Amino acid sequence: MQHMSAAFSPQTLLAVPLLGSIQAGRPTQETQRPDACINVDAESLRLPKGSRTFALKVQGDSMTNAGILNGDVVILEFRTPNNGEIVAALIDGECTLKRYVVQRGRPFLRAENPNYPALIPAHELAIQGVQVALLRLAPRP
Repeated sequence: MQHMSAAFSPQTLLAVPLLGSIQAGRPTQETQRPDACINVDAESLRLPKGSRTFALKVQGDSMTNAGILNGDVVILEFRTPNNGEIVAALIDGECTLKRYVVQRGRPFLRAENPNYPALIPAHELAIQGVQVALLRLAPRP
């Protein structure tokens, strides 16, 4: 198998910090710390120059209908979300990966699996990042 990195220009490679994992299920209290960096091609992901990004490994199955599976890595950008985007969020002190929805002027988080309820913040909803890409690695034999 050929090594593919030669196809990318070094100027377009972006080191994205992998800050641990995020629940795609029931929200949990997680502390994020850099585990490693993932090198991605910024042009292929259509990331704007100078965008601030980070990555999280997905744990759980609440986003399966959005094509996000347990073990995937989501790449997120620090920015304000638009209605309908997938976000890493802090809701009432707990972190989760869900779809950001605004109805009647009120934001909430919706799972993409009917086995999980919508999450309506009681006190706090802080968006930590908006999904810009998804990485899925093939299992190793």
